[in-house]
Amino acid sequence: MKLYVSLAAIALSCAVAACDSAAGASRSAVVAKVNTDSLRADSIARARQDSINRTLPGYVIDSVLPVAEELHRFRVSIGGDSAIAFSHASPSRDELVKRLVRGVARRDSVDLRNTLVSPREFADLIYPSSPYTRPPYRQAPGLVWMMITNHSGSGYTRLLRRRGDARLELASYRCNETPEVQGPNKLWSNCVVKVVADKKDTTTQKWFGSIVERDGKFKLLSYRNQF
Repeated sequence: MKLYVSLAAIALSCAVAACDSAAGASRSAVVAKVNTDSLRADSIARARQDSINRTLPGYVIDSVLPVAEELHRFRVSIGGDSAIAFSHASPSRDELVKRLVRGVARRDSVDLRNTLVSPREFADLIYPSSPYTRPPYRQAPGLVWMMITNHSGSGYTRLLRRRGDARLELASYRCNETPEVQGPNKLWSNCVVKVVADKKDTTTQKWFGSIVERDGKFKLLSYRNQF
């Protein structure tokens, strides 16, 4: 009898471990496949990948909790006071891009980080009106934020390494002519900047992800770039 109980316990433990492993692999697949920081990018690919993930053994649906509860848990995890408006923002897109180029040239890490949307601003001002709060792109705020910050952190490091400490001047920049409207937010995507280094070399490159406009204030969603 004891042998049967032990075997049953071992079988149950293995089953739980297998489910946990499969669930972890599925979550990693979601992060690897969803390649966007503009909360849109490739919606067709996201929907297709979500359908594939739901067929995998051990798949755990992140959206079993209401959006309000997921947001509450995310806010608790990041802490901080509620955000009612962007802080350290620029008054226009032009000023934000100029500020970015100056910051990179001076390697001003404090101001460069201030140009970015903060975790609390994302939770309170951006995520609630994003496509990720409803099907077919439903994702928990913590997962979306992790995808954004993973790309932004590595992009920031590469940007300073490749373009920092240079005598840079902004020649021009451009983004999509029409922004994506998400509630009170406007997202300006596919932006590229044209800079002159040492008054001779002119280069056009993607330095950052989307620019978020809210109530006449502008910040960067991430430092995802082409470097």
